[in-house]
Amino acid sequence: MKAVIPCAKKKEGMFPLSETKPTALMPVRGEPLVKHLIRSLEEIGVDDIYLVTNHLEEQFETMFEEYTNINIVHQEELGGTADAVKACDFIEEDFFVVNGDVLISEEDLQNLKDKHDESGGKASILAAHENKPEKFGVLSIRHDQVSRISEKPDEADNSLVNSGIYILDNDIFDVIEGLDTGALTDAVSEIAEDGDAYFEMIENYWIDIGGPRKLQEADRVKRDEISETDIHQDADVSQEAYITGDSIVAKGAEVKEGAIVEGNCFIGENAVIGPNTVVRDSSIGSGCQVRHADVDRSVMFEENIVDPFVSIEGCIIGEEGDFKQGSVIRESFIGARSFVDMNNSIRGVKFVPDARTDLSEISK
Repeated sequence: MKAVIPCAKKKEGMFPLSETKPTALMPVRGEPLVKHLIRSLEEIGVDDIYLVTNHLEEQFETMFEEYTNINIVHQEELGGTADAVKACDFIEEDFFVVNGDVLISEEDLQNLKDKHDESGGKASILAAHENKPEKFGVLSIRHDQVSRISEKPDEADNSLVNSGIYILDNDIFDVIEGLDTGALTDAVSEIAEDGDAYFEMIENYWIDIGGPRKLQEADRVKRDEISETDIHQDADVSQEAYITGDSIVAKGAEVKEGAIVEGNCFIGENAVIGPNTVVRDSSIGSGCQVRHADVDRSVMFEENIVDPFVSIEGCIIGEEGDFKQGSVIRESFIGARSFVDMNNSIRGVKFVPDARTDLSEISK
């Protein structure tokens, strides 16, 4: 079996983080989101994976250039998901379709594969219950079959929705060819109306990362899966540091004397958690330096420098930022390479990449 992972569109809801990094490559527990998905697919027997890309495509090419089973497919026309799938119309067998901005458990992918093998249908859909189903494609069902998909109806007749995660046979390419739209849902709905679509319920989690808060949720879910503290043999953790809860300390990371790592945390490769620093329920990216500061419930991308007496709470911090002494940043999303000068108090803002603050004034 193969898999198609659409990653081509720039996700505007992820601003400002999406200005410099595709959503699929944003870190979740210190690893690009799409790598969690790739690993799960590989574990259940998927041989070849096609990443369909456009926005910041070169980042995918660089990251996966040495992977023999990961193929980069360029999507020229940025229409709907059907256009992304059509870019892979050379596939001759059944294949998964999972968007690159989704976090889904390996168990749920395996359950969908089992259902597809058992049913022998042309389409199998992962489904979920939602409190506001009218925001999704609502599934009409008969026994374990899907009879119709109603995309974002004014009034939903039930709470069962389409997750957008499928296994399809290659007849889908002929159906897509006849569409007037670029919506893969329309193609799958045609198959459903012919009686060849089945569904399987999501049992664990499905997080569609449409905004920064969902990225924080995905990071928390993956950190909550840490069952015991795992310190890499090439990490350096002081005997005078305190690690409580269950955390991962990656290769080359340093946790200095007096540092406190609380709850479920991830400390990335070559990161430095300096003396008297508190990191709580957070992910710290590779190469970050955090000294005598407090980081709480936050996701920090790679290569940030956080000076003493800085407090970061409930934030996502893009890559290569510089945060000077005494600043307090809460509930904010900070774009790449931002500079926050001393003694700033920032709450509930979004910084574009390369933003600067000087004497409590924000400039761009």
